[in-house]
Amino acid sequence: MVVSAVYLAYVGLPVLTAVIGVGLIYWIYRLQWDRPGAKTFVLLLLVGKVWVLSLVAHIVVSDPTLQWTAAMLETSAAFGSYGLFAVFVSQYTGSGFHRHPVAQVALAVLVGGVTVLSFTNWAHGLLYQRLVPHRTPFTYYEFVYEPGFIVFIVLLAVVIGYAWTVLVKYLLSTSQRSEVQLVLLLAGGLAIALAQVLGKTGVFPAEGLAHAAYGALPFNVLTTVALFRLRLFDIQPVARNAVVENLRDPVLVLDEDGRLVDFNEASTRVWDGLDAHVGDPLGVACPELIDVVSFPESGEETAGRLTRRFDDAERHYSVNVSRVSRGRDDRRWYSVLLRDVTALERSRWQLQTQNERLDQVASTISHDLRNPIQVADGYVEMLDEMVGADGLDAADADEAMECLRKTSETHSRMEAIIDDVLTIAREGKTVESTERVALSTVARDAWENVDTGAATLTVTEDRRLQADRSKLLTIFENLLRNALDHGPDDVTVEVGATADGFYVADDGPGIPAEHADSVFEYGYTTTDDGTGLGLSIVETMAESHGWTVELEPPGGEAASTGTRFVFTGVGGGPVVDDQDPQPAI
Repeated sequence: MVVSAVYLAYVGLPVLTAVIGVGLIYWIYRLQWDRPGAKTFVLLLLVGKVWVLSLVAHIVVSDPTLQWTAAMLETSAAFGSYGLFAVFVSQYTGSGFHRHPVAQVALAVLVGGVTVLSFTNWAHGLLYQRLVPHRTPFTYYEFVYEPGFIVFIVLLAVVIGYAWTVLVKYLLSTSQRSEVQLVLLLAGGLAIALAQVLGKTGVFPAEGLAHAAYGALPFNVLTTVALFRLRLFDIQPVARNAVVENLRDPVLVLDEDGRLVDFNEASTRVWDGLDAHVGDPLGVACPELIDVVSFPESGEETAGRLTRRFDDAERHYSVNVSRVSRGRDDRRWYSVLLRDVTALERSRWQLQTQNERLDQVASTISHDLRNPIQVADGYVEMLDEMVGADGLDAADADEAMECLRKTSETHSRMEAIIDDVLTIAREGKTVESTERVALSTVARDAWENVDTGAATLTVTEDRRLQADRSKLLTIFENLLRNALDHGPDDVTVEVGATADGFYVADDGPGIPAEHADSVFEYGYTTTDDGTGLGLSIVETMAESHGWTVELEPPGGEAASTGTRFVFTGVGGGPVVDDQDPQPAI
Protein backbone atom coordinates (compact mmCIF):
# COMPACT_ATOMS: atom_id res chain seq x y z
CA MET A 1 0.00 0.00 0.00
CA VAL A 2 2.88 2.33 0.80
CA VAL A 3 4.58 1.55 -2.49
CA SER A 4 1.34 2.13 -4.35
CA ALA A 5 0.88 5.55 -2.70
CA VAL A 6 4.46 6.59 -3.49
CA TYR A 7 4.07 5.40 -7.06
CA LEU A 8 0.82 7.35 -7.40
CA ALA A 9 2.48 10.49 -6.02
CA TYR A 10 5.50 10.21 -8.34
CA VAL A 11 3.23 9.78 -11.35
CA GLY A 12 0.31 11.99 -10.33
CA LEU A 13 2.25 15.12 -9.41
CA PRO A 14 3.86 15.53 -12.87
CA VAL A 15 0.48 14.90 -14.52
CA LEU A 16 -1.10 17.58 -12.30
CA THR A 17 1.74 19.92 -13.24
CA ALA A 18 1.05 19.31 -16.93
CA VAL A 19 -2.67 19.99 -16.48
CA ILE A 20 -2.02 23.28 -14.66
CA GLY A 21 0.45 24.23 -17.36
CA VAL A 22 -2.13 23.64 -20.10
CA GLY A 23 -4.57 25.93 -18.28
CA LEU A 24 -1.92 28.62 -18.00
CA ILE A 25 -1.03 28.35 -21.67
CA TYR A 26 -4.66 28.76 -22.70
CA TRP A 27 -5.19 31.78 -20.42
CA ILE A 28 -2.02 33.55 -21.58
CA TYR A 29 -2.85 32.90 -25.23
CA ARG A 30 -6.37 34.30 -24.86
CA LEU A 31 -5.71 37.36 -22.70
CA GLN A 32 -2.00 38.11 -22.37
CA TRP A 33 -0.45 37.12 -25.68
CA ASP A 34 0.91 40.60 -26.43
CA ARG A 35 2.56 41.12 -23.03
CA PRO A 36 6.39 41.23 -22.76
CA GLY A 37 7.78 37.71 -22.31
CA ALA A 38 4.38 36.01 -22.75
CA LYS A 39 5.33 33.97 -25.82
CA THR A 40 8.60 32.83 -24.27
CA PHE A 41 6.76 31.89 -21.10
CA VAL A 42 4.26 29.77 -23.08
CA LEU A 43 7.15 28.03 -24.83
CA LEU A 44 8.73 27.46 -21.42
CA LEU A 45 5.52 25.84 -20.20
CA LEU A 46 5.29 23.64 -23.32
CA VAL A 47 8.85 22.39 -22.92
CA GLY A 48 8.11 21.92 -19.24
CA LYS A 49 5.19 19.67 -20.18
CA VAL A 50 7.57 17.55 -22.28
CA TRP A 51 9.89 17.38 -19.28
CA VAL A 52 7.33 16.21 -16.72
CA LEU A 53 5.57 13.85 -19.11
CA SER A 54 8.93 12.31 -20.05
CA LEU A 55 9.45 11.71 -16.34
CA VAL A 56 6.07 9.99 -16.16
CA ALA A 57 7.01 7.80 -19.14
CA HIS A 58 10.34 7.01 -17.48
CA ILE A 59 8.46 5.67 -14.47
CA VAL A 60 5.45 4.07 -16.15
CA VAL A 61 6.94 2.14 -19.09
CA SER A 62 8.65 -1.17 -18.38
CA ASP A 63 10.69 -1.62 -21.56
CA PRO A 64 14.32 -0.65 -20.79
CA THR A 65 14.87 0.90 -24.23
CA LEU A 66 11.80 3.08 -23.89
CA GLN A 67 12.81 4.02 -20.35
CA TRP A 68 16.27 5.02 -21.62
CA THR A 69 14.72 7.10 -24.42
CA ALA A 70 12.33 8.80 -21.97
CA ALA A 71 15.27 9.56 -19.66
CA MET A 72 17.20 11.19 -22.52
CA LEU A 73 14.18 13.29 -23.49
CA GLU A 74 13.70 14.20 -19.84
CA THR A 75 17.27 15.52 -19.61
CA SER A 76 17.02 17.51 -22.86
CA ALA A 77 13.69 19.08 -21.90
CA ALA A 78 15.04 19.99 -18.46
CA PHE A 79 17.95 21.94 -19.93
CA GLY A 80 15.60 23.49 -22.49
CA SER A 81 13.33 24.70 -19.70
CA TYR A 82 16.25 26.23 -17.84
CA GLY A 83 17.40 28.07 -20.96
CA LEU A 84 13.90 29.38 -21.72
CA PHE A 85 13.53 30.56 -18.13
CA ALA A 86 16.69 32.65 -18.54
CA VAL A 87 15.33 34.13 -21.79
CA PHE A 88 11.99 34.91 -20.11
CA VAL A 89 13.73 36.72 -17.24
CA SER A 90 15.73 38.75 -19.76
CA GLN A 91 12.59 39.80 -21.65
CA TYR A 92 10.43 40.40 -18.59
CA THR A 93 12.94 42.62 -16.81
CA GLY A 94 13.84 44.41 -20.03
CA SER A 95 17.56 43.75 -19.51
CA GLY A 96 17.87 41.99 -22.86
CA PHE A 97 20.96 40.00 -21.82
CA HIS A 98 19.77 37.01 -23.90
CA ARG A 99 20.58 39.06 -27.03
CA HIS A 100 24.24 39.34 -26.14
CA PRO A 101 26.43 37.10 -28.36
CA VAL A 102 28.08 35.45 -25.34
CA ALA A 103 24.68 34.64 -23.78
CA GLN A 104 23.38 33.30 -27.09
CA VAL A 105 26.37 30.99 -27.47
CA ALA A 106 25.99 29.80 -23.86
CA LEU A 107 22.29 29.06 -24.33
CA ALA A 108 22.89 27.28 -27.63
CA VAL A 109 25.62 25.09 -26.11
CA LEU A 110 23.57 24.48 -22.98
CA VAL A 111 20.36 23.39 -24.72
CA GLY A 112 21.56 22.10 -28.08
CA GLY A 113 24.72 20.50 -26.77
CA VAL A 114 22.99 18.50 -24.04
CA THR A 115 20.24 17.38 -26.44
CA VAL A 116 22.66 16.15 -29.11
CA LEU A 117 25.09 14.54 -26.68
CA SER A 118 22.29 12.88 -24.70
CA PHE A 119 20.85 11.00 -27.66
CA THR A 120 24.30 10.11 -29.00
CA ASN A 121 25.79 9.22 -25.63
CA TRP A 122 25.74 5.52 -26.55
CA ALA A 123 28.46 6.26 -29.08
CA HIS A 124 30.84 8.40 -27.01
CA GLY A 125 29.83 8.24 -23.33
CA LEU A 126 30.76 11.87 -22.64
CA LEU A 127 27.78 12.58 -20.38
CA TYR A 128 27.36 9.25 -18.53
CA GLN A 129 28.85 5.79 -18.90
CA ARG A 130 26.01 3.75 -17.52
CA LEU A 131 22.47 3.79 -16.14
CA VAL A 132 21.90 2.06 -12.81
CA PRO A 133 18.48 0.31 -12.66
CA HIS A 134 16.38 0.59 -9.46
CA ARG A 135 13.43 -1.65 -8.59
CA THR A 136 12.12 0.10 -5.48
CA PRO A 137 9.83 1.86 -4.79
CA PHE A 138 9.27 1.37 -8.58
CA THR A 139 11.36 0.73 -11.68
CA TYR A 140 13.56 3.63 -12.87
CA TYR A 141 17.11 4.40 -13.97
CA GLU A 142 19.77 6.41 -12.16
CA PHE A 143 22.33 8.23 -14.28
CA VAL A 144 26.02 7.89 -13.39
CA TYR A 145 27.44 11.14 -14.75
CA GLU A 146 30.81 11.67 -16.39
CA PRO A 147 32.92 14.89 -16.16
CA GLY A 148 31.45 16.06 -19.47
CA PHE A 149 28.02 16.34 -17.87
CA ILE A 150 29.51 18.28 -14.94
CA VAL A 151 30.72 20.92 -17.43
CA PHE A 152 27.16 21.43 -18.60
CA ILE A 153 25.93 21.59 -15.00
CA VAL A 154 28.47 24.36 -14.25
CA LEU A 155 27.42 26.27 -17.39
CA LEU A 156 23.79 25.87 -16.38
CA ALA A 157 24.55 27.22 -12.90
CA VAL A 158 26.25 30.28 -14.41
CA VAL A 159 23.35 31.05 -16.78
CA ILE A 160 20.57 30.48 -14.25
CA GLY A 161 22.55 32.21 -11.50
CA TYR A 162 22.92 35.29 -13.69
CA ALA A 163 19.20 35.21 -14.53
CA TRP A 164 18.33 35.07 -10.84
CA THR A 165 20.76 37.92 -10.15
CA VAL A 166 19.03 40.07 -12.77
CA LEU A 167 15.64 39.16 -11.29
CA VAL A 168 16.72 40.00 -7.73
CA LYS A 169 18.29 43.27 -8.83
CA TYR A 170 15.10 44.11 -10.67
CA LEU A 171 13.11 43.25 -7.55
CA LEU A 172 15.19 45.52 -5.32
CA SER A 173 14.95 48.46 -7.72
CA THR A 174 11.21 48.16 -8.32
CA SER A 175 8.32 49.73 -6.44
CA GLN A 176 6.71 47.73 -3.64
CA ARG A 177 3.52 47.30 -5.68
CA SER A 178 5.20 44.52 -7.72
CA GLU A 179 7.46 42.89 -5.14
CA VAL A 180 5.01 40.09 -4.41
CA GLN A 181 4.72 39.12 -8.07
CA LEU A 182 8.48 39.00 -8.55
CA VAL A 183 9.05 37.10 -5.29
CA LEU A 184 6.58 34.44 -6.44
CA LEU A 185 8.34 34.15 -9.78
CA LEU A 186 11.73 33.90 -8.08
CA ALA A 187 10.45 31.32 -5.58
CA GLY A 188 9.02 29.24 -8.42
CA GLY A 189 12.40 29.16 -10.16
CA LEU A 190 14.20 28.23 -6.95
CA ALA A 191 11.70 25.42 -6.28
CA ILE A 192 13.07 23.43 -9.22
CA ALA A 193 16.64 23.65 -7.96
CA LEU A 194 15.53 22.87 -4.41
CA ALA A 195 13.67 19.75 -5.55
CA GLN A 196 16.79 18.44 -7.30
CA VAL A 197 19.00 19.12 -4.27
CA LEU A 198 16.56 17.40 -1.88
CA GLY A 199 16.37 14.39 -4.22
CA LYS A 200 20.16 14.04 -4.18
CA THR A 201 20.25 14.15 -0.37
CA GLY A 202 17.89 11.16 -0.09
CA VAL A 203 14.90 13.03 1.30
CA PHE A 204 12.58 11.45 -1.30
CA PRO A 205 11.95 7.67 -1.56
CA ALA A 206 13.30 7.21 -5.10
CA GLU A 207 17.00 7.78 -4.51
CA GLY A 208 19.01 8.63 -7.62
CA LEU A 209 16.00 9.75 -9.63
CA ALA A 210 16.23 13.29 -11.05
CA HIS A 211 13.67 15.16 -8.92
CA ALA A 212 14.06 18.60 -10.50
CA ALA A 213 10.86 18.11 -12.54
CA TYR A 214 8.86 17.88 -9.31
CA GLY A 215 9.84 21.47 -8.60
CA ALA A 216 7.85 22.42 -11.71
CA LEU A 217 4.63 21.93 -9.73
CA PRO A 218 5.30 24.72 -7.19
CA PHE A 219 6.69 26.80 -10.08
CA ASN A 220 3.38 26.45 -11.92
CA VAL A 221 1.31 27.01 -8.77
CA LEU A 222 3.20 30.13 -7.73
CA THR A 223 3.12 31.47 -11.28
CA THR A 224 -0.62 30.79 -11.47
CA VAL A 225 -1.18 32.86 -8.34
CA ALA A 226 0.95 35.66 -9.77
CA LEU A 227 -0.89 35.55 -13.09
CA PHE A 228 -4.49 35.17 -11.93
CA ARG A 229 -4.48 36.79 -8.51
CA LEU A 230 -1.72 39.39 -8.82
CA ARG A 231 -1.70 40.03 -12.57
CA LEU A 232 1.97 39.33 -13.23
CA PHE A 233 1.83 40.16 -16.93
CA ASP A 234 -0.32 43.27 -16.42
CA ILE A 235 2.14 44.79 -13.99
CA GLN A 236 5.34 45.54 -15.87
CA PRO A 237 7.23 47.73 -13.39
CA VAL A 238 10.02 49.93 -14.72
CA ALA A 239 13.16 49.88 -12.60
CA ARG A 240 13.64 53.16 -10.79
CA ASN A 241 15.88 54.46 -8.04
CA ALA A 242 14.99 56.16 -4.79
CA VAL A 243 15.24 59.61 -6.39
CA VAL A 244 12.37 58.89 -8.79
CA GLU A 245 10.28 57.20 -6.11
CA ASN A 246 10.64 60.19 -3.81
CA LEU A 247 10.13 62.90 -6.40
CA ARG A 248 7.58 65.49 -5.36
CA ASP A 249 6.39 65.66 -8.95
CA PRO A 250 3.98 62.96 -10.13
CA VAL A 251 5.49 60.46 -12.58
CA LEU A 252 3.45 57.91 -14.54
CA VAL A 253 4.78 55.14 -16.78
CA LEU A 254 2.71 53.88 -19.72
CA ASP A 255 3.29 50.94 -22.02
CA GLU A 256 3.14 51.09 -25.81
CA ASP A 257 -0.64 50.66 -25.67
CA GLY A 258 -1.07 53.68 -23.40
CA ARG A 259 -1.84 51.57 -20.32
CA LEU A 260 -0.71 52.55 -16.83
CA VAL A 261 2.05 50.22 -15.64
CA ASP A 262 3.78 52.17 -12.87
CA PHE A 263 3.74 55.42 -10.92
CA ASN A 264 5.43 57.08 -7.96
CA GLU A 265 3.99 58.05 -4.62
CA ALA A 266 3.47 61.69 -5.61
CA SER A 267 0.96 60.59 -8.27
CA THR A 268 -1.39 59.23 -5.60
CA ARG A 269 -1.83 62.74 -4.21
CA VAL A 270 -3.34 63.78 -7.53
CA TRP A 271 -5.28 60.62 -8.34
CA ASP A 272 -6.55 58.36 -5.55
CA GLY A 273 -6.66 54.62 -6.06
CA LEU A 274 -4.08 54.32 -8.82
CA ASP A 275 -3.18 50.83 -7.57
CA ALA A 276 -6.57 49.60 -8.74
CA HIS A 277 -5.96 50.98 -12.24
CA VAL A 278 -2.59 49.40 -13.01
CA GLY A 279 -2.97 47.83 -16.44
CA ASP A 280 -5.91 50.10 -17.35
CA PRO A 281 -5.81 52.61 -20.23
CA LEU A 282 -4.75 56.13 -19.29
CA GLY A 283 -8.26 57.41 -19.99
CA VAL A 284 -9.59 55.13 -17.25
CA ALA A 285 -6.80 55.60 -14.70
CA CYS A 286 -6.36 59.37 -15.17
CA PRO A 287 -9.23 60.63 -17.37
CA GLU A 288 -8.16 64.27 -17.04
CA LEU A 289 -4.92 63.51 -18.90
CA ILE A 290 -6.44 61.90 -21.99
CA ASP A 291 -7.02 65.26 -23.73
CA VAL A 292 -3.73 66.72 -22.49
CA VAL A 293 -1.02 64.23 -23.44
CA SER A 294 0.22 63.23 -26.86
CA PHE A 295 2.73 60.47 -27.42
CA PRO A 296 5.94 61.42 -29.27
CA GLU A 297 7.04 59.24 -32.16
CA SER A 298 10.71 60.10 -31.71
CA GLY A 299 12.98 61.09 -28.83
CA GLU A 300 11.44 64.55 -28.55
CA GLU A 301 9.17 65.43 -25.64
CA THR A 302 5.60 66.62 -25.96
CA ALA A 303 4.10 69.08 -23.51
CA GLY A 304 0.66 70.05 -22.28
CA ARG A 305 -1.06 71.74 -19.36
CA LEU A 306 -3.43 70.38 -16.73
CA THR A 307 -5.52 72.19 -14.14
CA ARG A 308 -7.00 70.02 -11.39
CA ARG A 309 -8.74 70.90 -8.16
CA PHE A 310 -8.09 68.86 -5.04
CA ASP A 311 -7.58 69.54 -1.34
CA ASP A 312 -9.90 72.55 -1.78
CA ALA A 313 -7.32 74.24 -4.00
CA GLU A 314 -6.72 74.57 -7.71
CA ARG A 315 -3.36 73.27 -8.90
CA HIS A 316 -1.72 73.81 -12.29
CA TYR A 317 0.69 71.33 -13.90
CA SER A 318 2.85 71.24 -16.99
CA VAL A 319 2.66 67.75 -18.50
CA ASN A 320 5.72 66.40 -20.34
CA VAL A 321 5.62 63.06 -22.17
CA SER A 322 8.78 61.34 -23.40
CA ARG A 323 9.77 57.90 -24.64
CA VAL A 324 11.80 55.73 -22.28
CA SER A 325 14.05 52.76 -22.96
CA ARG A 326 13.92 49.36 -21.26
CA GLY A 327 17.37 48.04 -21.95
CA ARG A 328 17.34 46.41 -25.39
CA ASP A 329 13.54 46.24 -25.45
CA ASP A 330 12.30 47.54 -28.80
CA ARG A 331 8.84 48.39 -27.52
CA ARG A 332 7.82 52.00 -26.95
CA TRP A 333 7.31 53.02 -23.33
CA TYR A 334 6.39 56.50 -22.14
CA SER A 335 7.00 58.53 -19.01
CA VAL A 336 4.53 61.24 -18.06
CA LEU A 337 6.02 63.90 -15.76
CA LEU A 338 3.78 66.49 -14.12
CA ARG A 339 5.52 69.62 -12.83
CA ASP A 340 3.57 71.76 -10.38
CA VAL A 341 3.57 75.26 -11.88
CA THR A 342 0.88 76.69 -9.65
CA ALA A 343 3.17 79.42 -8.31
CA LEU A 344 4.32 80.25 -11.83
CA GLU A 345 0.72 80.33 -13.02
CA ARG A 346 -0.18 82.71 -10.19
CA SER A 347 2.74 84.95 -11.17
CA ARG A 348 1.59 84.86 -14.78
CA TRP A 349 -1.93 85.78 -13.69
CA GLN A 350 -0.59 88.60 -11.53
CA LEU A 351 1.52 89.85 -14.43
CA GLN A 352 -1.50 89.70 -16.71
CA THR A 353 -3.51 91.61 -14.13
CA GLN A 354 -0.76 94.21 -13.86
CA ASN A 355 -0.69 94.55 -17.64
CA GLU A 356 -4.44 95.04 -17.65
CA ARG A 357 -4.11 97.72 -14.96
CA LEU A 358 -1.31 99.30 -16.99
CA ASP A 359 -3.64 99.38 -19.97
CA GLN A 360 -6.25 101.05 -17.77
CA VAL A 361 -3.67 103.65 -16.66
CA ALA A 362 -2.73 104.22 -20.29
CA SER A 363 -6.39 104.71 -21.19
CA THR A 364 -6.78 107.13 -18.29
CA ILE A 365 -3.75 109.10 -19.48
CA SER A 366 -5.00 109.03 -23.02
CA HIS A 367 -8.53 110.24 -22.30
CA ASP A 368 -8.85 111.77 -18.82
CA LEU A 369 -5.56 113.69 -18.92
CA ARG A 370 -5.74 114.80 -22.53
CA ASN A 371 -9.20 116.30 -22.07
CA PRO A 372 -8.13 118.93 -19.46
CA ILE A 373 -5.11 119.81 -21.66
CA GLN A 374 -7.41 120.35 -24.61
CA VAL A 375 -9.68 122.51 -22.48
CA ALA A 376 -6.65 124.54 -21.30
CA ASP A 377 -5.57 124.93 -24.93
CA GLY A 378 -9.01 126.33 -25.68
CA TYR A 379 -8.69 128.91 -22.93
CA VAL A 380 -5.23 129.87 -24.22
CA GLU A 381 -6.70 130.58 -27.63
CA MET A 382 -9.50 132.65 -26.06
CA LEU A 383 -6.97 134.66 -24.01
CA ASP A 384 -4.92 135.19 -27.13
CA GLU A 385 -7.94 136.67 -28.88
CA MET A 386 -8.89 138.75 -25.83
CA VAL A 387 -5.39 140.21 -25.49
CA GLY A 388 -5.43 141.24 -29.10
CA ALA A 389 -8.94 142.80 -28.82
CA ASP A 390 -8.57 144.75 -25.55
CA GLY A 391 -5.90 147.01 -26.90
CA LEU A 392 -3.29 146.53 -24.17
CA ASP A 393 -0.19 148.65 -24.39
CA ALA A 394 2.69 147.07 -26.21
CA ALA A 395 4.69 146.08 -23.10
CA ASP A 396 1.76 144.37 -21.38
CA ALA A 397 0.65 142.74 -24.61
CA ASP A 398 4.15 141.33 -25.23
CA GLU A 399 4.34 139.97 -21.68
CA ALA A 400 0.88 138.40 -21.97
CA MET A 401 1.72 136.85 -25.33
CA GLU A 402 4.97 135.43 -23.90
CA CYS A 403 3.04 133.82 -21.03
CA LEU A 404 0.57 132.37 -23.50
CA ARG A 405 3.41 131.04 -25.64
CA LYS A 406 5.05 129.33 -22.67
CA THR A 407 1.72 127.90 -21.59
CA SER A 408 1.16 126.50 -25.08
CA GLU A 409 4.68 125.05 -25.16
CA THR A 410 4.09 123.44 -21.77
CA HIS A 411 0.93 121.83 -23.10
CA SER A 412 2.81 120.58 -26.14
CA ARG A 413 5.48 119.08 -23.87
CA MET A 414 2.78 117.39 -21.78
CA GLU A 415 1.27 115.97 -24.98
CA ALA A 416 4.69 114.61 -26.00
CA ILE A 417 5.19 113.02 -22.58
CA ILE A 418 1.73 111.44 -22.79
CA ASP A 419 2.54 110.03 -26.24
CA ASP A 420 5.81 108.55 -25.01
CA VAL A 421 4.28 107.08 -21.85
CA LEU A 422 1.51 105.53 -23.92
CA THR A 423 4.09 104.02 -26.24
CA ILE A 424 5.96 102.42 -23.34
CA ALA A 425 2.76 101.22 -21.65
CA ARG A 426 1.06 99.81 -24.74
CA GLU A 427 3.96 98.77 -26.96
CA GLY A 428 6.48 97.60 -24.36
CA LYS A 429 4.97 94.14 -23.95
CA THR A 430 6.80 91.07 -25.17
CA VAL A 431 6.48 90.50 -28.90
CA GLU A 432 4.11 87.61 -29.62
CA SER A 433 4.18 87.57 -33.43
CA THR A 434 6.80 88.70 -35.91
CA GLU A 435 7.33 88.99 -39.64
CA ARG A 436 10.35 89.19 -41.93
CA VAL A 437 11.17 92.80 -42.69
CA ALA A 438 14.04 94.50 -44.51
CA LEU A 439 16.30 96.72 -42.43
CA SER A 440 16.58 99.31 -45.22
CA THR A 441 12.82 99.46 -45.83
CA VAL A 442 11.94 100.07 -42.18
CA ALA A 443 14.72 102.67 -41.80
CA ARG A 444 13.51 104.59 -44.85
CA ASP A 445 9.86 104.40 -43.78
CA ALA A 446 10.84 105.84 -40.38
CA TRP A 447 12.83 108.56 -42.15
CA GLU A 448 9.71 109.57 -44.06
CA ASN A 449 7.76 109.84 -40.79
CA VAL A 450 10.22 112.31 -39.23
CA ASP A 451 10.89 115.95 -40.18
CA THR A 452 14.48 115.45 -41.37
CA GLY A 453 15.18 118.78 -43.08
CA ALA A 454 18.70 118.83 -44.51
CA ALA A 455 19.79 115.62 -42.78
CA THR A 456 20.96 112.54 -44.72
CA LEU A 457 20.23 108.80 -44.26
CA THR A 458 22.58 106.09 -45.54
CA VAL A 459 22.05 102.30 -45.37
CA THR A 460 25.46 100.65 -45.78
CA GLU A 461 24.40 97.00 -45.61
CA ASP A 462 20.91 95.53 -45.69
CA ARG A 463 19.56 92.45 -43.94
CA ARG A 464 16.32 90.69 -43.16
CA LEU A 465 14.99 90.83 -39.60
CA GLN A 466 12.33 88.78 -37.83
CA ALA A 467 10.52 91.53 -35.92
CA ASP A 468 7.32 93.30 -35.06
CA ARG A 469 7.36 95.90 -37.82
CA SER A 470 5.44 98.54 -35.86
CA LYS A 471 7.80 98.36 -32.87
CA LEU A 472 10.87 98.31 -35.09
CA LEU A 473 9.55 101.43 -36.81
CA THR A 474 9.18 103.09 -33.39
CA ILE A 475 12.83 102.24 -32.61
CA PHE A 476 14.08 103.94 -35.76
CA GLU A 477 11.81 106.97 -35.41
CA ASN A 478 13.07 107.67 -31.89
CA LEU A 479 16.72 107.18 -32.84
CA LEU A 480 16.31 109.46 -35.83
CA ARG A 481 14.64 112.16 -33.71
CA ASN A 482 17.44 111.83 -31.17
CA ALA A 483 20.06 112.42 -33.88
CA LEU A 484 18.12 115.33 -35.40
CA ASP A 485 17.31 116.99 -32.06
CA HIS A 486 20.89 116.87 -30.78
CA GLY A 487 22.88 117.25 -34.01
CA PRO A 488 23.37 119.89 -36.69
CA ASP A 489 20.80 120.46 -39.43
CA ASP A 490 22.93 118.50 -41.93
CA VAL A 491 23.58 115.52 -39.64
CA THR A 492 24.18 112.20 -41.39
CA VAL A 493 22.55 109.05 -40.01
CA GLU A 494 23.99 105.65 -40.98
CA VAL A 495 22.19 102.30 -40.69
CA GLY A 496 23.91 98.95 -41.27
CA ALA A 497 24.02 95.26 -40.39
CA THR A 498 26.34 93.53 -37.92
CA ALA A 499 27.12 89.85 -37.42
CA ASP A 500 24.32 89.51 -34.87
CA GLY A 501 22.08 92.50 -35.47
CA PHE A 502 22.30 96.06 -36.75
CA TYR A 503 23.41 99.56 -35.76
CA VAL A 504 22.23 103.17 -36.09
CA ALA A 505 24.97 105.82 -36.02
CA ASP A 506 25.24 109.58 -36.62
CA ASP A 507 28.03 112.15 -36.95
CA GLY A 508 26.54 114.60 -34.47
CA PRO A 509 28.21 116.01 -31.35
CA GLY A 510 27.85 112.70 -29.49
CA ILE A 511 27.01 112.01 -25.86
CA PRO A 512 29.40 113.05 -23.07
CA ALA A 513 31.26 110.11 -21.56
CA GLU A 514 29.91 110.88 -18.07
CA HIS A 515 26.35 110.47 -19.37
CA ALA A 516 26.92 107.29 -21.41
CA ASP A 517 25.53 105.05 -18.66
CA SER A 518 22.38 107.15 -18.22
CA VAL A 519 21.09 107.58 -21.77
CA PHE A 520 18.48 104.79 -21.48
CA GLU A 521 17.13 105.89 -18.11
CA TYR A 522 13.64 107.35 -17.88
CA GLY A 523 13.72 111.11 -17.96
CA TYR A 524 17.27 111.51 -19.31
CA THR A 525 17.49 114.52 -21.65
CA THR A 526 19.92 117.31 -22.46
CA THR A 527 17.36 119.76 -23.86
CA ASP A 528 14.68 121.80 -22.15
CA ASP A 529 11.89 120.60 -24.44
CA GLY A 530 12.80 116.88 -24.50
CA THR A 531 10.68 114.30 -22.68
CA GLY A 532 13.63 112.12 -21.64
CA LEU A 533 11.74 109.01 -22.79
CA GLY A 534 12.88 108.61 -26.39
CA LEU A 535 15.86 106.34 -25.74
CA SER A 536 13.94 104.55 -22.97
CA ILE A 537 11.36 103.68 -25.61
CA VAL A 538 14.14 102.37 -27.86
CA GLU A 539 15.45 100.08 -25.10
CA THR A 540 11.92 98.93 -24.18
CA MET A 541 11.05 98.08 -27.80
CA ALA A 542 14.36 96.20 -28.22
CA GLU A 543 13.86 94.19 -25.02
CA SER A 544 10.32 93.28 -26.07
CA HIS A 545 11.98 91.46 -29.01
CA GLY A 546 14.56 89.83 -26.75
CA TRP A 547 17.32 92.06 -28.17
CA THR A 548 19.97 94.13 -26.41
CA VAL A 549 20.87 97.72 -27.31
CA GLU A 550 24.07 99.44 -26.25
CA LEU A 551 25.68 102.82 -26.87
CA GLU A 552 29.10 102.45 -28.47
CA PRO A 553 31.64 104.97 -29.78
CA PRO A 554 31.50 105.28 -33.58
CA GLY A 555 33.66 102.67 -35.25
CA GLY A 556 34.36 101.04 -31.87
CA GLU A 557 36.85 103.76 -30.90
CA ALA A 558 36.66 106.43 -28.22
CA ALA A 559 35.62 109.23 -30.52
CA SER A 560 34.51 112.61 -29.15
CA THR A 561 31.69 113.08 -31.65
CA GLY A 562 28.87 110.99 -33.00
CA THR A 563 26.73 108.27 -31.48
CA ARG A 564 26.41 104.60 -32.39
CA PHE A 565 23.60 102.40 -31.05
CA VAL A 566 24.21 98.67 -31.62
CA PHE A 567 21.46 96.03 -31.39
CA THR A 568 22.54 92.42 -30.66
CA GLY A 569 20.76 89.11 -30.18
CA VAL A 570 18.74 89.73 -33.32
CA GLY A 571 19.74 86.50 -35.06
CA GLY A 572 22.45 84.86 -37.15
CA GLY A 573 24.59 86.45 -39.80
CA PRO A 574 23.11 89.10 -42.05
CA VAL A 575 21.14 88.02 -45.12
CA VAL A 576 22.00 90.64 -47.69
CA ASP A 577 19.29 91.48 -50.21
CA ASP A 578 21.36 93.96 -52.21
CA GLN A 579 25.11 93.64 -52.31
CA ASP A 580 25.67 97.32 -53.08
CA PRO A 581 25.27 99.97 -50.34
CA GLN A 582 21.98 101.85 -50.42
CA PRO A 583 22.20 105.39 -51.76
CA ALA A 584 21.83 108.23 -49.32
CA ILE A 585 18.57 110.18 -49.07
